[in-house]
Amino acid sequence: MAQKGYTILILSDTPSRARQWYLHKRGLRVALLGGSFALLALGFLVVYSLTLQIEAGELKRLRQSVETQRGLATRLETLTEEVTRLRAVDHQIRRLAGMETGPATESTMAIGGGTLELQQVLTAEEQAAQRKLIVRLYEDLERLEREVALRATSLGALTTYLGEQKDRLAATPSIWPTEGYVSSKFGPRTSPFTGRRQQHTGIDIAAPRGTSILASADGVVTFAGKMAGYGRVIVINHGFGLKTFYGHNQRNKVKKGQRVKRGQEIGTVGSSGYSTGSHLHYEVLVKNTPRSPLKYILDEDRRVQVIRGK
Repeated sequence: MAQKGYTILILSDTPSRARQWYLHKRGLRVALLGGSFALLALGFLVVYSLTLQIEAGELKRLRQSVETQRGLATRLETLTEEVTRLRAVDHQIRRLAGMETGPATESTMAIGGGTLELQQVLTAEEQAAQRKLIVRLYEDLERLEREVALRATSLGALTTYLGEQKDRLAATPSIWPTEGYVSSKFGPRTSPFTGRRQQHTGIDIAAPRGTSILASADGVVTFAGKMAGYGRVIVINHGFGLKTFYGHNQRNKVKKGQRVKRGQEIGTVGSSGYSTGSHLHYEVLVKNTPRSPLKYILDEDRRVQVIRGK
């Protein structure tokens, strides 16, 4: 029994060039089946190729994410060390300076590093967790940067405070203004001229005529001239409400408006004005109120031979 089949005829303008093929029905089925398999294989290859591209892109993204995380972790570790150092310095300086506690420390930072295995494909939950971790790293980084700024501000305030204290120390009368001995202390005494009790507003330091008079602290000369009763006088304003007064001088070696430093020679001891002998009348005034100079003098070097007054 002849097998049924199909004839495929291809005609052209020239009859002699006509082509035909005869296909058995079974052969056609085999050809169609093979073509179907070929299309399926091609489709699978296309899908597989697209999947590989997607996975490669995702792997690249994950690799970049890990590198970002590692970079953030490094910055966080560096900032954490710097903040810890600044906290310690801030606390120590404030303790030594007797100041209040500095700015409060923010909550503990979560520091982490990139530890992912890039060869493994993350699940959706793992990827979400990874994104949350990076967000947390950014937040912690911002907290650290804020605290660094706070500590910098605090240290700036400390610098200003300590600078002021340094200026105050330089402006505090703390050395003997001349060599000699204290012949009359601060407080009530009998006047050598009237014989009556009076308040002595400074100390008298007996010294040979021509002995150097030194500025007892940094300041600006606000008066250099003659004053009734005290003869030649020098007044120095040290700031912070502090002034010093030097009277009965033989000679003044500074002028009004001149800036002077602690220990600088400003004049010489004499007996000008109302005086019974060569000496320096020395006063310390706080907000224009006389205070005992002996409470301010800190040095006890050999320039002062006697510090006990009569």
